[in-house]
Amino acid sequence: MDILDTIAPAQRKATSTFYSKVISLFGLSILSTGLGVYLGFHFLLVAFIQNPILMYAIFGAELILIFTSGKWSKTVPLNYGLFVLFTMLSGITIVPLIASFAAEFGGYAIIYRALFSTTVVFAGMGILGWTTRKSLIGLSGFLMAGLLTLLVVGILGIFIPWGNQMEIIYSGAGVLVFALFAMVDMNRLKYYHEDQYIMAAIQLYLDIFNLFVFILRLTGALGRD
Repeated sequence: MDILDTIAPAQRKATSTFYSKVISLFGLSILSTGLGVYLGFHFLLVAFIQNPILMYAIFGAELILIFTSGKWSKTVPLNYGLFVLFTMLSGITIVPLIASFAAEFGGYAIIYRALFSTTVVFAGMGILGWTTRKSLIGLSGFLMAGLLTLLVVGILGIFIPWGNQMEIIYSGAGVLVFALFAMVDMNRLKYYHEDQYIMAAIQLYLDIFNLFVFILRLTGALGRD
């Protein structure tokens, strides 16, 4: 029996509203990220190159919004504004990465391929997570361990540069972790409280954003191999 089958009709209506909010916010996050990418390319890319501290400052603001999201996510309309701001900043901070890959591979074809692959993987894993009758929340601990491992290895990679083979392994692991996160977080939508729509949308957004980053890195590494 699906979880929705156990919810009273009035409560089920509220749940449908929750889903609508999450999907609408998720769509809005893609648009605001696109706006951030546009602003970054047209107004900030040169400034990032001349003064990298600016990019780190924007990234810091992005992290602050993430770590404080538990405090503002239920405050209307502040939550909507800060959610859009966060996703737009994410679009801005990814501009140097996109620009570097476009320059290395002679155009934006690699970006489009990564976007297409991200869409296919995210949609496939999301459908799998949504249609699964069982709760997949138990996998969260395993995935968090994988995420922490990625963070530690990524930080080490700053100080101990690795070759292309290691980049393939690392990026492939990142794709796997965030593909599984997409499946689990889509499954988790069935178990959120009604007022947690912002947090649910943030989780899905982080999944697809990081999935794109790792697919782009993996595509680039395979192209160099």
